[in-house]
Amino acid sequence: MINEFCDKYEDVLELYDGFIVTHTPCFSLLYERFQKPIIVVASTRYEDPFSQDAMKWAKFNRYLQEKIDSDIIIPVANNKYDARYTSLFTERDWQVIPSLCEYTNSDYFGNEAPRGDFLYSSRLRLPFAVKNLIPKETALPRGYTWEQLASFKGVVHIPYNASTMSIFEQYTANIPLFFPTYEFMKELREKYYRNGVLSELSWNQVFKYPSYSILGTLPDPNDYANNDAMMEWVKDADFYDEENMPFLQYFNSLEDLEVKLATANLQEIASNMKGHNEKRRTQVYEQWQTLLEQL
Repeated sequence: MINEFCDKYEDVLELYDGFIVTHTPCFSLLYERFQKPIIVVASTRYEDPFSQDAMKWAKFNRYLQEKIDSDIIIPVANNKYDARYTSLFTERDWQVIPSLCEYTNSDYFGNEAPRGDFLYSSRLRLPFAVKNLIPKETALPRGYTWEQLASFKGVVHIPYNASTMSIFEQYTANIPLFFPTYEFMKELREKYYRNGVLSELSWNQVFKYPSYSILGTLPDPNDYANNDAMMEWVKDADFYDEENMPFLQYFNSLEDLEVKLATANLQEIASNMKGHNEKRRTQVYEQWQTLLEQL
């Protein structure tokens, strides 16, 4: 299939100086023939769709190693979790360049927001109601706009993955964001990892493959039934990355969440995020500029 693709589009693809592959990195195989630089951005576990095929996964790892060593593939990850994960299996370093998601062109309305509610974004149904917190699926209409989302006082997340586009988008829009503390997240995942709490850390769980460890004594990021092992990896999740995403708000229980929502200085939080986003934007653009110049 790859050969047919290259044969059909060879004249067009030869015109390019290089290629960019995002999700999933296996698409870099489409451009191997052209022997030109391929920027590969690892996100949401790079090995898909080879998770349950050990031979193909190993072959893919050898391909990545060879192309990285020959400076054909430039390895990048958009979050620390996937940089660590991909480095573990490929035995090569992957540079972290976070996503900005500036395409929303939206900004937080703060206290001038037309509504006084917080948005709840999770696949886990809360065990009891939290005052002024409305689930996303009932709060926003189908086809909602970015402006409608930014009109809420803030967003409460109990994530399904270590890195998601929605969190990048909302952070760049300076929307106050609330997350469980690491300790509380560990409790929640132990109880609800089959019900949406960090339920997509491993393709094994997503596709209902068995949970198993192939790494021996190391915490295996695909041993999803082992809460301690999985949570060791979650330390590198975006929402615990104080370097890239400071000023996130944390709650250690649902009762604490209710208190935090009632007392948080939202304007100050949004202002701090905005200041950091200006620095973050400059840094990310400089990282990409440096990488492109090196080609």
